[in-house]
Amino acid sequence: AYESGEFSQAIGFFRQVPPESALYNQAVQMTLKIPFQKGLQAFEMQDYERAVREFRKIDKTSPDYDKAQRFLKFAIYAQQQDRFQDLEGEERIKALGIMSEMAVELRDPEVLSGSLEMVGAELSQSSSASESEELMKMMENMISVTDDPQVRKNTLDQILGDFKKLHRNRGLRPQMFRLIAQIKVGML
Repeated sequence: AYESGEFSQAIGFFRQVPPESALYNQAVQMTLKIPFQKGLQAFEMQDYERAVREFRKIDKTSPDYDKAQRFLKFAIYAQQQDRFQDLEGEERIKALGIMSEMAVELRDPEVLSGSLEMVGAELSQSSSASESEELMKMMENMISVTDDPQVRKNTLDQILGDFKKLHRNRGLRPQMFRLIAQIKVGML
């Protein structure tokens, strides 16, 4: 039942193993693996809401806990990315914030690059000083965890492409120059 993805049935079988059985410890370990397998199954089906629910159920004593935490972050990222296009205003910035936070925690070059690109695109369209400042902070946080020269170069190109617009905002200048310096130093 476990191998075929019938997890409810598998739990029933594992719970029938008596504590005095030589297979009891193995049954307990397999039971601990089921939430991870359910989460993985949902993740593969791109049902990120269910995947997030299942990965959050995983006990810290589970042998799959660390892997589950990583998949949980990917699922949260994908969940926010799916809803991002339909959002506006503060909700859109909030979704970007969650994605950039997950990108920082995952430290995956592809996720960081995609997040930086989305944040950069939002920054180039931003008309609010506070929103621009928040977006720049997201970029700073993501740049601080990547050593990938291509990710840094793409981000620098994006900022320099919007340099005139960003430079007009006096309050944003120090943050912008700090970010450019951070990128350049990381490229050395």
